[in-house]
Amino acid sequence: MLRGDFWRRSVATICFSGWWSGLAAVGLGMTLSLLLIGFRMPYWKVADQDMILAYQALLFNDGKPQVYFDHTGYLSDLAIAAWYQLLHWLGILHAHALSELPSPDDPAAYDRAWQALIASGRVLSLILGAGFVWLFATLTRRLVGDWRIAIMAAMALAYSGGVAWHIRIMRTELLSAGLETSALLLMLVAAREPGLRRYLFVTLGALCATLAVVAKVQAVLPVLFIPVIVVAFGQGQEAGVRDLSLAGRRGWMLAVGAVVLAAVAAYPIIDLLRLGIAGGMVGYRPLGMGLSGVYQWLIGLWVTGAVVAYAFIRRTPAAVTVTVLACVALGVCAGLSSLWIYYNVRNVIAVANPVEHMFVFASADTAMAQQTQVLSATLFATLAAGVGRALAVHSFVFSPSGRPTLLLEWFAIGGIAVMWRNGERRPALQAGLLIVAAWGIDTLFSVRNLQLPYTVYTDPLLILAAALVLAQFPQLQKIPRVQNAALGLMMIYLVWGHLEPVRQAITHGHPEDTCLWLKPMLEQLGPFSICRQ
Repeated sequence: MLRGDFWRRSVATICFSGWWSGLAAVGLGMTLSLLLIGFRMPYWKVADQDMILAYQALLFNDGKPQVYFDHTGYLSDLAIAAWYQLLHWLGILHAHALSELPSPDDPAAYDRAWQALIASGRVLSLILGAGFVWLFATLTRRLVGDWRIAIMAAMALAYSGGVAWHIRIMRTELLSAGLETSALLLMLVAAREPGLRRYLFVTLGALCATLAVVAKVQAVLPVLFIPVIVVAFGQGQEAGVRDLSLAGRRGWMLAVGAVVLAAVAAYPIIDLLRLGIAGGMVGYRPLGMGLSGVYQWLIGLWVTGAVVAYAFIRRTPAAVTVTVLACVALGVCAGLSSLWIYYNVRNVIAVANPVEHMFVFASADTAMAQQTQVLSATLFATLAAGVGRALAVHSFVFSPSGRPTLLLEWFAIGGIAVMWRNGERRPALQAGLLIVAAWGIDTLFSVRNLQLPYTVYTDPLLILAAALVLAQFPQLQKIPRVQNAALGLMMIYLVWGHLEPVRQAITHGHPEDTCLWLKPMLEQLGPFSICRQ
């Protein structure tokens, strides 16, 4: 027991002596984790997408157009290109553009340049991952009102299967999921904020949600769950009473100003969307049921309906509701405006037609590839099978995975049962909705075999559910036995979250497998030494 107390007090001193020291401990842990496992992996070890994204950044830094549109990966390309430029300016990275690469005729120099590029990209992934964790912790603290629970949530996210893997590689999901999760938390916080702060959080939330889709169109799936979750997390009827200060003349003046500002921002964006939708009608298979070119506006109605439903349930004044809708529109328009930073019509088409764009890659090498339209019996059968696949993964028993967040999910489910029995129905339903949303999103991602990188979208939901449950049982934090058990679970969590990174780092890999697709994807590059015959 004494030894358990010693370790418990040591961990508490390191991680829970204060808010900023706790966040610093989490960030330092992430850095050490990367340096010890994965940072020195050969540049070709995880070539998909490390080398693809690095190549696109090299093209951008030479002023050349984007060639990779699968995700679309647009914001990741911009971020990596800017990062390479910064490192070059600091004198850390020499070859920051395609024209600066050594000649392939000098294989040693060529390999060193690529190793430096990929290692630099891994550092950027660590920075993005740490930023993701910091935002998650900050907003979770505001939501649950307990900084210690927020620190625990930050630790859980930092060493979850998704984030722990993403800080070692370059992939588009990390930036996209960080933005999407931030959007969800900003909206949840906004639902509990009266006055002008609500409008700021709503605008930022809509901006982050839109940027998440621009970064990776697959984010449209979890983004569509946000309105339902927000409606469930809104405050009771007292929220409408506090908003009465903005319901009179001042409130309507603010609403009119917000509508005018949103209309000005929307004017060029509507033309951009029309261009993208028109291009999608030509380049993609039709959605079916006459929904092509229509469902985009249905998404807008879905969000509008959620805001109106929230206003009806919570008795929010009409002026506040109109202003919130205008703030959502303003945030969306600001997010779509990012497409002009390095304009390419293919990005516009992909973002304007996310479902059709996803289907192109989800159907590759499957039975769906033979379908003439997206909505088909084959797709629905695949999704039906995905329900079982997702539930099997969440059980772990039927489908083991590198997701330690399942420990938190099981804890949350047990806590929900206790809360329900104790009559605390509302928090139980809120936490349960987050878990069900994670199941639903994983079901949709099962079309792509529910790969570990995609869990970065749903792990935060499970962590947030566990945090909300823990906030309902503050007495647990003061019981020594519970603290010792939590310390043991933390150790299991850390080891579990590192299983996949360790496996990837210690396996030798086969460069020849990479060479099969490397040349077509990186067509402007010379032969790599790993591909020389």
